[in-house]
Amino acid sequence: MERSILGVKLSDRVRNTTLRSITQVADVGEKTKLKWQWAGHVARMKPDRWAKIVTHWTPDEGLRRRGRPRRRWCDDLVRFAERSWPEIARHRKV
Repeated sequence: MERSILGVKLSDRVRNTTLRSITQVADVGEKTKLKWQWAGHVARMKPDRWAKIVTHWTPDEGLRRRGRPRRRWCDDLVRFAERSWPEIARHRKV
């Protein structure tokens, strides 16, 4: 994507890190890795920790505004995980 934005071809032999420094776009793979690391950290926390409570909290079935429901942090993990994301994060190979 960044190559097409900048008009750089593979034959130009420009590294992806150079392109990212020009476009200031974060590496998606790195962000995903950090997200799963934090998910593993939260999964191993004691149940009384605020980070774990807030991560697993779901809002009451009260009124909400019109439109698409808001996306939560753990919704991405649920979408990519085949089973329970805390279990996957807990048993992930480092």
